[in-house]
Amino acid sequence: MSHVSTLRDLLARSFSRYLKVTPNGFQPSHADRTLPAISATILTFRPARTLYQNRKPVCRSLDGVQALIESRTCGTCLLRKTCIPQICLEILYQGMPLRLMLAYTSAKNFMLFVSRQQQAGTPLEGSPVKLNVLDRGRWGEICFAPDKPAMP
Repeated sequence: MSHVSTLRDLLARSFSRYLKVTPNGFQPSHADRTLPAISATILTFRPARTLYQNRKPVCRSLDGVQALIESRTCGTCLLRKTCIPQICLEILYQGMPLRLMLAYTSAKNFMLFVSRQQQAGTPLEGSPVKLNVLDRGRWGEICFAPDKPAMP
């Protein structure tokens, strides 16, 4: 792992806020409206797990191994079969690091995007990406596409 990617990962883990996704789009905590699509830069991604009860997260692991609370280890947790495997995606949007927890369909879309980027020889970290939300009724599915970097 390079020094730059280590620094990006450290910054992303330290300062990220969760980006809320609804069927209508993204709701950044600093914006007053829902956005159907955003352009961002990928900082890093990794496996994650979340245990939900009544649609609210009650336990989370940002590496898929160690829970953030109570020093639980995912591998020995009795609730492991009921938690959701996810991808934790750290992005930079308008200068603010944001965290997205990608569940099944959005994670699948992201992994297809990763595969296409790798086939094109494009590095993922630092890549500009366009994210848009498909309305799936009670939830929003995130789709990913390469984006052109902003002009200075």
